[in-house]
Amino acid sequence: MNKIKLRIHTWPEKILRKACRHVEDVDDRIRKLLYDMLVLMRVGDGAGLAANQAGIDLKLIVVEVGNQIFKLVNPQIVKREGTLSFQEGCLSFPGLELEVSRSNKVWVEALNERGESVNIEAEGILAVVFQHEIDHIDGTVFIDKVSVWQRLAAFGQLHEIKRRTKSGLSKQTKKQ
Repeated sequence: MNKIKLRIHTWPEKILRKACRHVEDVDDRIRKLLYDMLVLMRVGDGAGLAANQAGIDLKLIVVEVGNQIFKLVNPQIVKREGTLSFQEGCLSFPGLELEVSRSNKVWVEALNERGESVNIEAEGILAVVFQHEIDHIDGTVFIDKVSVWQRLAAFGQLHEIKRRTKSGLSKQTKKQ
């Protein structure tokens, strides 16, 4: 198995806008990616991480809220209920927090890391994290979910994140 060095991809890297590919088989390679994603998410002090945030074009997410850990393959939301506004951050937008309106309760269908079908009913913060990460693997980022006014108010922060991303990418290119 090839060694892949995962890193958090930040705004405006193109992979964050990419709808990820469906996973055909849950094998040891997929289990290793899920494990590595969980480690990367914890290092970044996040509550969730989508595969494209780690540079992987696959429908994979990891979520850790409280003492619950989910490693999911091909997750999708099949039902939503209620609304909730929550101050969200994102590992791909370091330092930016925006108020996002989401469903208060969601039902998620996916495969677990053993390839078994799972159905999850989530409410509150856990529902928010699932929605945030599933949006990511569909190519949607949380700034797409806020009003034009909120985005305009965050323009300076978004510009700074973009500048740091471009600077970091140019440094990586020089190292290679």
